Amino acid sequence: MPDLLSIPFLISAVVACIAGMVRGFAGFGAAMLMTPVFSALYGPAVGIALCLLLEIAVALPLVPGVVRLVDWRRIGLLLLAAAVAVPLGTHTLTGVEPEPMRWAISAIILSAVTLLASGWRFRGRPNAATTIAAGATSGFLNGLSGMAGPPIAFYYLAGNEPAARVRANLTTYFVFVDLIALASFASRDLIGWNTGVQGLFLAPAVMLGGVVGERLFPLASEKFYRRLALGLLVCVAIGSLLV
Repeated sequence: MPDLLSIPFLISAVVACIAGMVRGFAGFGAAMLMTPVFSALYGPAVGIALCLLLEIAVALPLVPGVVRLVDWRRIGLLLLAAAVAVPLGTHTLTGVEPEPMRWAISAIILSAVTLLASGWRFRGRPNAATTIAAGATSGFLNGLSGMAGPPIAFYYLAGNEPAARVRANLTTYFVFVDLIALASFASRDLIGWNTGVQGLFLAPAVMLGGVVGERLFPLASEKFYRRLALGLLVCVAIGSLLV
């Protein structure tokens, strides 16, 4: 059982609550806050596994409220591609120097944000190849760093769908892709008993934050939602260099 009054646990609980608010509001972004902090406190492998557990905990209560807005065909194709790529990311996590990877991830995300901020959007609906590429990239990053969000956020924000549909698809997608990543971690013995117990005790904090974020979402405009989402992606890019 974790020491509930220890400084690391209290820091983790506060970060988890804030991350839950971000996830409940935007549909993504929780890993951006949790992964760097948890990795610093517990090491990368444990920190990422803990982040994945809490991502699922915060998302599950949110799914019933958004499921009617989900495009299941696109989600299914994204998840199929992600499932193939997650083990590759997990393998890379345990066998490749992280420094060059962090710089590459940061550069890609910042380039995508710049493109979106310029006003560029998909014309029509993304084709199957684009969807598979987005899912595979997301799965790889989830296995590598616990942050599946940037490629999928870019994929949806680059279209013209309303914020409610974007958030619904993001919320639902991450439940399944995190389950896939957890299975990959478990198959490589990267999730121990202590990590699971730690996640169980931190779950109320992240779930509380998720409920608060969900209540705040209807108060925001489309423009505010998209600006916040782009801001989160910038923070991910910068944060990937600091982990």
